Amino acid sequence: MEYKALIVERSEPVLSVTLNRPDKLNAINNEIISELLHLFGELRVDNSIRYITFTGAGRAFSSGADISGRGGDDPPDQYESYTGARQAQFLGHDFMRMLENMEQITISAINGYSLGAGLCIPIVSDFRIASEKAIFGVPETGIGIFYTWGTTPRLTALIGPAWTKEMIITNDFYDADKALSCGLVHKVVPHENLMDAVWELIEKIESKGRIATRMAKKLVNAASAPNIGDLYVCEPELVERLYLSEEPAEGGRSFAVRRPPKFTGR
Repeated sequence: MEYKALIVERSEPVLSVTLNRPDKLNAINNEIISELLHLFGELRVDNSIRYITFTGAGRAFSSGADISGRGGDDPPDQYESYTGARQAQFLGHDFMRMLENMEQITISAINGYSLGAGLCIPIVSDFRIASEKAIFGVPETGIGIFYTWGTTPRLTALIGPAWTKEMIITNDFYDADKALSCGLVHKVVPHENLMDAVWELIEKIESKGRIATRMAKKLVNAASAPNIGDLYVCEPELVERLYLSEEPAEGGRSFAVRRPPKFTGR
């Protein structure tokens, strides 16, 4: 596959992935997600690659979701309809689960802004090394949405509920030092030494038993997996979504006049 939104460089046993939309601060769009999913599918059966690194081209890791097509006078994109928003979540959840369950060791080298959807890759990476210029944040509630793709429980498992609530609810941005203090990243290094630090980490891990390392990653992931299916948390949101449709009102009207309901799925 010829990648348009990614730069993929192979130097066995390492595959380096660079998000490559620098003019958009590497904002996440369907093209990036689709290309990454394709890449992950290939890497699942590629035993010669044991490490995957991620970074961003230019001055950002990723500024978040590309929302340039939403609202305004342009034709609505998938997020403009309730059904489209629900269906878009499947792609996001598949992406997060697939990256999280890669057998390779994954390392994010955060070189600049890592915001919202642009923080998703680091959150599920095994290791996160930040440049001193890195900035982290979750600005979603500021534009009237919440942190989706199953990322909120993952962030909570990573840094705890107190820090997660502050990041998500207040939209506060964290610099690299604060990210280190709350456990969001493992290490902060001078900007010019970022990729050197990644290679140093790879060299350290490479000296360890390969099978034992793979098993250790899976055991830690299994032990720390958040309960994403907790209905006490998600059921109110599902009910709200239901009442945004025509079906509850149609059901009530049909019951009142004793006729079969005419549900349209809208």
